Amino acid sequence: MDCVLMETSAYKELQAHLQRLLERVSALHSLSAQPTTVRWLTAEEVCKALSITKRALQYYRSAGIIPYTALGNKVLFRDDDIRQLLEKHLIKSL
Repeated sequence: MDCVLMETSAYKELQAHLQRLLERVSALHSLSAQPTTVRWLTAEEVCKALSITKRALQYYRSAGIIPYTALGNKVLFRDDDIRQLLEKHLIKSL
């Protein structure tokens, strides 16, 4: 077994560096461990929530007003995107 000698200041610097590295890894781990609960809505649910027709929803999609995801013939909308759209166009009373 080899024995390595180092100055106390270098050892403390190494310890501090390892501690910072451990904190970064822990922070990254906690970010990846957080559940990402995205609620997906169907076109029917969005139409009902916004009180619009399917044709109006199609126009909003085509015009790029509402983001969506298409999986084959199924079109889905994120609940958060719809909420953000409503907040963006909110007209506050005086």
